[in-house]
Amino acid sequence: MVEVRDVAYRVNGTRILDRISLRFRQNRFNVILGPNGAGKSTLLRIATGLLAPSEGQVLYDGRLARELEGGALARTRAVLSQHVELAFPLPAEEVVLMGRYPHYGRAPSHRDREIVERALEMVGMLDRRAQEYPTLSGGEQQKVQLARVLAQIWRDERATQPVYLFLDEPTSSLDVHYQIHLLDLARSLIARECTVVAILHDLNVAFHYGDAFFLLHQGRLAFETEEATAIPRELLERVFQVRAHRVADPETGDGFWRFSL
Repeated sequence: MVEVRDVAYRVNGTRILDRISLRFRQNRFNVILGPNGAGKSTLLRIATGLLAPSEGQVLYDGRLARELEGGALARTRAVLSQHVELAFPLPAEEVVLMGRYPHYGRAPSHRDREIVERALEMVGMLDRRAQEYPTLSGGEQQKVQLARVLAQIWRDERATQPVYLFLDEPTSSLDVHYQIHLLDLARSLIARECTVVAILHDLNVAFHYGDAFFLLHQGRLAFETEEATAIPRELLERVFQVRAHRVADPETGDGFWRFSL
């Protein structure tokens, strides 16, 4: 379990996060919600150990993140950002192999190469393994990056150590097909005892995929729930500065939000 305790973060005296405490649900799809500037990415960077909080603590399974050796933390959690720039024309499989760096010394083993192959297969990019990364489309590059983080936290059948996948707005530049593919795959990892934490902007997409929701507003945790329908309409309207209407899908009967100004 990843736990955030009384975390605050300041930059030049400006408070970005204000004493946030929460526990991400183990082996569930956790979603961080909030408007631009709410502190979502800052919270995720602190939760992953990429940024030190000004106050408070982050714990991984009861151990302070700051006390974990870098390699141990890298083998426990991986982070997928919305876009990763690579200056060198590496083949796709070599980009994915970067995810195995925390697991081997001087050279990758046969098992490392096997995991890279399986990760590429999972994201549907095995046939592009030899193609240079910069020549891939944006969606294909994101698939390769997803394969990289999958390889980083690859969990063998007999493994007992929990693993965590953090997604920082991973679908913001993708078309609908790639969005669904990426989120479906992330969701499927829960069956492999992987905890997923994602920042998602589209509320209806977030409510469809999520199991637990953490709504940030002005650097504070405004609401936390495991039921998407429990978030009050008035709160959504106030936080996102929109008018919200609950609408039923005429084909399925499922409810979704429609927003207007």
